[in-house]
Amino acid sequence: MSGTHRAAAPQSQPAPRGPEAAGDTGDTAVPQVPAAYGAAGAAHLHAPADRDPVDHAPPAAAPAPQRGPLGSQTEGMAAIRAVWERAGETERRRPARPGRPQRRREPKHFAPALLGILVCACLLMFFAWSAAPALWISVGHSHSGTATVTSCQTGFAPSCTGTFTTGDWSRELALTGEVTLDDLGTELPARATGPDAHSAYIGGTGGLLLRWAPALVLFMAVAFTLVAASGATRLYEGRSAAIGLCWIAAGAVLTAALAFAW
Repeated sequence: MSGTHRAAAPQSQPAPRGPEAAGDTGDTAVPQVPAAYGAAGAAHLHAPADRDPVDHAPPAAAPAPQRGPLGSQTEGMAAIRAVWERAGETERRRPARPGRPQRRREPKHFAPALLGILVCACLLMFFAWSAAPALWISVGHSHSGTATVTSCQTGFAPSCTGTFTTGDWSRELALTGEVTLDDLGTELPARATGPDAHSAYIGGTGGLLLRWAPALVLFMAVAFTLVAASGATRLYEGRSAAIGLCWIAAGAVLTAALAFAW
């Protein structure tokens, strides 16, 4: 035949690779695994061919938590929790204070509280009324004039009365200050808060200070006593409001006394 129609020579086919070419025993040739791969690599090569290597691959190991130079966040929270627990145990194990055990203070009974409030109210009115006229005269609210001593009484509480006269008005008033029985019938310089005053003062500024300052100090002491006697400090609810109400009442008494002595 011509060169263009030359028959193709038969080509040799590669020998089949499988159980048929292995012989009658059916053994499959297994390549040797280098020792560097270890036992895991040998097991992977000897695995059956029908297994999917992707589905049966071992799970990937979870990444290890990053550990900073001061420890992980979990360790830090555990340390803080341990400190708080240790502090709580120390507080529970702390021994009680020596001495008598403190008893719970019960609210005051109504009758003693009411009696204490009435007594304190009377004392507050007395000290406020005693301090108010002298306080007004000390701050400059006064009328100057002359007082003619008309009568004096001796005894446990000596007192004198006289006629207080100014350029505009005249009235019979009780005389306080530096006046005695020896001044009977004499005219002395005096000061009064106004035409509605009940007393006139004879003397200097030092005597005025001694008349209103101790009275105001005693007034404040009685106000503190009122808070305690009313039982406001023993209340479990509304304690601040009750204490504030006591001080408002004391202030109202002093304001009323100053208003009447104007």
